[in-house]
Amino acid sequence: MKKLILILNFFIVSSFAAENKLTTIESGISFYTEYYPNTAAKFKGTIVFENGSGTTTDEWTQNKTFFNCAKQAGSIFLYDRNGLGKSPADLNTSVNNPITAELVTGKLMKILKLRHIPEPYIIVGHSYGGLYADYFAREYPSNISGVFLVDPAPESFQYTDSLMSKLDIESWNKIPNSQLYKDYSYENANKYHLMTSAEVFYQLKGLNQSQLQLNKLPKLSDKIPIIVVSSIQMESANVINGAWLKKQKAYINNNPKSKIITIDSGHFIQLEQPQVVCDQLKQIVNWIKLTQN
Repeated sequence: MKKLILILNFFIVSSFAAENKLTTIESGISFYTEYYPNTAAKFKGTIVFENGSGTTTDEWTQNKTFFNCAKQAGSIFLYDRNGLGKSPADLNTSVNNPITAELVTGKLMKILKLRHIPEPYIIVGHSYGGLYADYFAREYPSNISGVFLVDPAPESFQYTDSLMSKLDIESWNKIPNSQLYKDYSYENANKYHLMTSAEVFYQLKGLNQSQLQLNKLPKLSDKIPIIVVSSIQMESANVINGAWLKKQKAYINNNPKSKIITIDSGHFIQLEQPQVVCDQLKQIVNWIKLTQN
């Protein structure tokens, strides 16, 4: 009996064992990636996570209630964008060549292909990562079976003047990119409690381009269900011009399963209300499982 239990435990642990590695997509551009295969899951694709602005895979893994629940829903894939966490900076990035949705999602698709991450994908995005997840789903609709956005930055928005004045980063335009990534690295931003990092700066420089790139793509196919989980507290946060929830509703397509729900929480809903968020993620996974059968 003990031997049987040990064998069962081995297969349970093995199905969630992390496959972490540094993935190089081209010379000088590498990414820290994590893949947790769940061979027992009925959903045979992969749940792919896109982090928010200036954050790392920690925003999905640090709350164990959410992380363990997500791993039970299916195989999951996480990564750090260049210049964040364990991923080296991409020194091709500059003021004239900023970080955009097209650039980020093109790199992500290369990573997924090189690592042979199984399709179809449920793309998950938080905050600014919602823009990237939206672009990914619209650029690669044949590879996507669902979209799940956690308090995403709206498709069309501008940050408030008060927020931008607090960041005070216009002087950074004159700093060489290699120096900027050194002085305002992700590590230094955390260590010295800086308002932002080099990655966020170049992302802000590319915001208008990202929005133009999104506008050139067809809207999300009505064949793909999308769930948006929105933070009530962000309505009064004064970080963007206009109403947070009203602008987020633009993500919703005409799929009968698509919806937006509001939760009384701060911006990192997956950390404050982990079970609620995971239950919604499981819901979209269950819908997709029915179409796969």
